[in-house]
Formats: sequence, C-alpha cells, structure tokens
Amino acid sequence: MTQDPNPHEALASIKAARAGVAPPADYPLAYDLAYGVICALLVAGQGLPRPWSFIVLPIALCGLAGLVMWWRKTYGWWVSGVSPRRARWVAFGLMAVFLGLVGLTLYGRTVGPSWLYLVSGGLGFIAAIAGSRLWLHVWRQELAEGPK
Repeated sequence: MTQDPNPHEALASIKAARAGVAPPADYPLAYDLAYGVICALLVAGQGLPRPWSFIVLPIALCGLAGLVMWWRKTYGWWVSGVSPRRARWVAFGLMAVFLGLVGLTLYGRTVGPSWLYLVSGGLGFIAAIAGSRLWLHVWRQELAEGPK
C-alpha cells in the first residue's frame, strides 16, 4: 500500500525544481548588447534604403536565432517569453513598443525625416535591453511565488 505524499513536501519539491530553472543572474552583458542590436536592426532596418532594408531583416533574424541557440547551448534550456502570466504581459507590452517604433520608422521613410530610422533604432536598442531585464525580473518573481 502506497502512502499519499505530504502536500507540503510536494510543494517544496515543486518550488525547488522551479528555482533550478531560473535564468542565471550572471549571464554576460554581451548577451543584452547583442539582443539590443538585433532588435534595433529589426526596427531601424525597415527605414533603410533598398536593398539594405531587405538585407538587414534576414541578418537580424539569423542573429536572433543565433542568440537562442547560444543560450540553449550554454544553459541547456530556453524560455520563449510568453509564460508565466505576468511575464507574458511584459512581453506583449514590449511587442507593442516595437510595433510603435516600426511605425515611427515607416513614417520617417514615407512622410517624415529620412533619418528617423536612426532614432527609432536607438530607442529599440534601449527598449530591448530594458524590456528584457523587466521581463526577467517579473518572470523570476512569479516563479518564486509559485502556482496560484
């Protein structure tokens, strides 16, 4: 006859497992900088003159894929950014910021000053790093709180 597990022990086990999944706090600054540059290219690339606008997009997407592969190779796992619940909203907010910056870039390409893509790319760089750190903070906090 098997004994039912103690719910407190089971919860402690779940919390310990979740803590082991948390991203390292000491990952290199180069990761943030690379992520910021890639996001800046994704935003600003839309305002570059042709053919550069077509060339920059696949380069940025390959860079993003490279960052994911590097993280998986280094840490053994990857989190997509859309879970848990509150961290998901940070990711959606960051996506809205990027869409707004792309809109600003396209405005500069069609109506406004042609150099506006530089401004939106710089803002995209800053937003990517700040948003990434905010997402990580919310994700860790939610992970520590456990399931609700």
